Amino acid sequence: MGRESSGPLRQLRETHEERVLSALRTRGPLTRAQLAEQTNLSRATLSSIVQTLLSKQALTERRGEDPAGAELRGRGRPVSALTLNPAGGLALGIDLGQRRIQVTISNVAHEFVASGAVACAERTSWARRVQLALDLVDDLTTSHGISLTALAGVGVGIVGPVAADARSERAELVRETVSARFGVPVHVDNNTRLAALAEAVWGAAAGVGSALYLRLSYGVGGGLVLGGRLFAGAGGAAGELGHITVDRDGPACPCGGRGCLERYVSLTTLQAQCNDILEARDQKARDLVTDAGRRVGEVLAAACNTVNPEVVVIGGELTETGDHLFKPLQAALRRHTHTQVHRTVRVTRAALGPDAAARGGIALVLTTALDQEASRR
Repeated sequence: MGRESSGPLRQLRETHEERVLSALRTRGPLTRAQLAEQTNLSRATLSSIVQTLLSKQALTERRGEDPAGAELRGRGRPVSALTLNPAGGLALGIDLGQRRIQVTISNVAHEFVASGAVACAERTSWARRVQLALDLVDDLTTSHGISLTALAGVGVGIVGPVAADARSERAELVRETVSARFGVPVHVDNNTRLAALAEAVWGAAAGVGSALYLRLSYGVGGGLVLGGRLFAGAGGAAGELGHITVDRDGPACPCGGRGCLERYVSLTTLQAQCNDILEARDQKARDLVTDAGRRVGEVLAAACNTVNPEVVVIGGELTETGDHLFKPLQAALRRHTHTQVHRTVRVTRAALGPDAAARGGIALVLTTALDQEASRR
């Protein structure tokens, strides 16, 4: 007994515990079979670790429910899902979008306890956007009777690129103001990249090892999620698909490039040419959407040949055009990808709604908090 309480055996057990906690924190509720697959632990080892964590009240068990919360019916012993103890803390996600401020609150068991949004203008200052978000947090906690004393952290999505060290005037303003209000770690990232992370945890790419996300809205951005973690790249700009050049002689882009994809397929550009672009009711609108789909497919093909993801998730308002967008997109993707790539990749619409980036902020808090805890051990 004494030998296990210290030294290599104790370190090994703590490592196994961290695997279990990490899987549940990043994936949410899992059955024992799913947990074994995620952690690569033997059945006997996993059983021992789970019992220890249950006794510590770090985990709870829900019998007769699958990880999505639906009742399981079948023969034999009821299936149960393991989850982190909901009393273990809260995470707050904020999306400071171009036209909308979204706030979502979750506990560590991936249960969303409150969510709300307010509109804002594109010209709204960043200081005012942050204040709107903080006011919304107050409204939600008051109306839902939520105490933030167990708040683990805040994840905030902002428009535009965010450097890996978050040292930009906009990001610093957001981080310092929110941190001063709540006194907890604040993580700031691009809101489209956070939406990508949310889709990988709760949406169309849940349970997938590698996912490429593209959002087609008034701006065009993306994100890459590998193994449940958002891939940032050397400068924190991985996944900026909207700023891949599709025409070297095209119009200048605010990013400093020329002929970027965003300059051709953003809603801002398309609506300037046709107001009813989302309905695609006339031939001009359909032609514009078809051309946008082709250009997007070509850019995605280059990205997929490089990354070879299991799934490509497309979000944003432009997806409302349906097959007018997706058919030319998928045709171009097939035409320009390696055979082994287009045989395995799956293209799908995003599953989450307008709170996707706020949920991604929550996912960022949960994964970062566990990583930091593990590094201290």
